[in-house]
Amino acid sequence: MGVGDLAVIRAIMPGMSEKGEQEGGALSADLEDAARRGDTAYLLDALGSPEVQVRILAAERLGEVGGDKAGLALLTLARDRWGERPEVRIAALRALRSVQSPERYANTLEEFICAENRKVVSAARKILDSLDPGGYAARLVSRGCLDHNAIRTYGERREPTAVGLLAGYLHDRVTAGDATGSETWGKVYAGVRALGSIGGSEATAANRELDSALREEIGSLTGLKRERARKILGATEACMNAPAEG
Repeated sequence: MGVGDLAVIRAIMPGMSEKGEQEGGALSADLEDAARRGDTAYLLDALGSPEVQVRILAAERLGEVGGDKAGLALLTLARDRWGERPEVRIAALRALRSVQSPERYANTLEEFICAENRKVVSAARKILDSLDPGGYAARLVSRGCLDHNAIRTYGERREPTAVGLLAGYLHDRVTAGDATGSETWGKVYAGVRALGSIGGSEATAANRELDSALREEIGSLTGLKRERARKILGATEACMNAPAEG
């Protein structure tokens, strides 16, 4: 058993006894032997184990063996949103890197970067960003990602394809009248700043629409909503008054 395998077992089962570690080590050795001899059937059977650590190690070994059957099994496992634990799904996603071509793997990862379990989203985004740093932000846009991390990425990387998505989000908040709501204002503020970083006439127009709506509304706001409106307005003003680059 490798040091990495033992670390996986310990992380999943903290407080494991010495006997338990020995059993886990024996199990890991069995899976390593199966991978060494290319025994896909044995590893596929191990994916059905009731033990989480077994399924994780089996997924890792299937990635080493490769082949169509392994790839299909790993993809099915990664997609098992309701029946499998995030840790196992992430292991399957990582293992697919050794099975699929770089282009196909990047496209597979796109399935998991939005509207998914948070742990799975975080892992998929990290891998995808490392594979395609230049196209990562555009891939987030293509999936309609509008969480805080995605919005921040659009601004940091000045992703031009994100303008329409961000502008649409701000317009929806103006229409709904909930730009200062507890569940929306943080993303509104981040969206304003991201649009300011990206720049351009469409981005400025989106910020101007929000700015006008909030200035009309702020007189009727009190407490936290008023404070949030002031902070958002500070951002819209700064962005609209920023000198154009180039």
